[in-house]
Amino acid sequence: MKRESGKDGISRRQLLKRTGIGAGIMALSNISIAKSGQQEKLEKHDAVLQNRIRKIDFYAHFSFVRLIDFLEKSGGPRPHVFRQLFSNTPTLIDLDQRLRHMDKYGIEADVLVPLPWLETAPSVHADPKLAAKAAKIFNGDLAKVVSRYPDRFFGVALLPTTNPEVMMSEFESAVKDLGFAGGVIAVGPTVKRPDHKDYEPLYRRAVELDVPLWLHPSRPLNYPDYIDEKVSKYQVWQGFGWLMDSSTAMVRIVFSGIFQRYPNLKLVIHHHGALVPLFAKRLESGWDFFEHSGGVKEATQILRPYINHFKNFYCDTATQGFEPLLLQLAYEFFGVDHILFGTDTPMDAKAGGVHTPETDRCVRALNISEADKKKIYNSNALRLLKRT
Repeated sequence: MKRESGKDGISRRQLLKRTGIGAGIMALSNISIAKSGQQEKLEKHDAVLQNRIRKIDFYAHFSFVRLIDFLEKSGGPRPHVFRQLFSNTPTLIDLDQRLRHMDKYGIEADVLVPLPWLETAPSVHADPKLAAKAAKIFNGDLAKVVSRYPDRFFGVALLPTTNPEVMMSEFESAVKDLGFAGGVIAVGPTVKRPDHKDYEPLYRRAVELDVPLWLHPSRPLNYPDYIDEKVSKYQVWQGFGWLMDSSTAMVRIVFSGIFQRYPNLKLVIHHHGALVPLFAKRLESGWDFFEHSGGVKEATQILRPYINHFKNFYCDTATQGFEPLLLQLAYEFFGVDHILFGTDTPMDAKAGGVHTPETDRCVRALNISEADKKKIYNSNALRLLKRT
């Protein structure tokens, strides 16, 4: 039997014998309090250590009202679907407030992913000249932010995916001339699928330039949940739909053999890898069942086990709240070298005041080594950004 001791090494049985039952109970209460106090000290010590770790938010958002103005004036929806969001989220568009937010929560640097994607203004996106101009407006403004604070911000290019020529021209310019970290493409049922031939030159060039591509879900509110309705209800389009969009994009990328053709391609999936880590076994079971029992052969050249190809993706830690179990699943599925601290800031009701601290708390709660936490917080990001 394990011996229980107080601070002076006396066993519980000896303590009770020497001081009597009443005093023994009092002593045990003090021991409990001492343990509680020690635990509190350890937690505070852990928090101090974590605050000293460099934190790079690899999936944060920033934008400019000038882009919304241009999209509206050029034939896009009026008001633009993001207009109210911009008005109510100051840390999304105000640089000084963003810096104060970062300093408050110990974020050393933000990787700034654009909002909105140009597909939110279909008539602008469909016009190659307007789409190219919109992208240049955003990327030019973002370049000014990055050049002003090169140690605090990294830029991700807004890409006009209208056609390959326009897209590649802007991608080349953003990475080579503006020094951006990479580019972002939207994925979802109303935009160009990620295994479309138009994206082939983008994937190839991203590998040649050794820069990542960020994937962002894009299902709009007007994409209904049922065919007899005109809009999605109760936030299903975003709450579940965006996870579905990212997961579907992952499936199309994997089975079309994109990683097979470009094994060094770095694709960053939003929202902790979406549904794939959570339902990996279900996916494997479905592929096995329908191939062996249903006679349905997947139209792919990739080798089994199919699920292993999904581990080529990188994912962020954005869970929209305190969900360490989801991050633990992502960690076990993708491996520590493919997990990047990312909060989705400032996309919450407190303009980043929820997602930033809660994501940090999630990472600190993971049952992993301090060395692995450091990889998540900054080392993996620095490697992808080619910084030391």
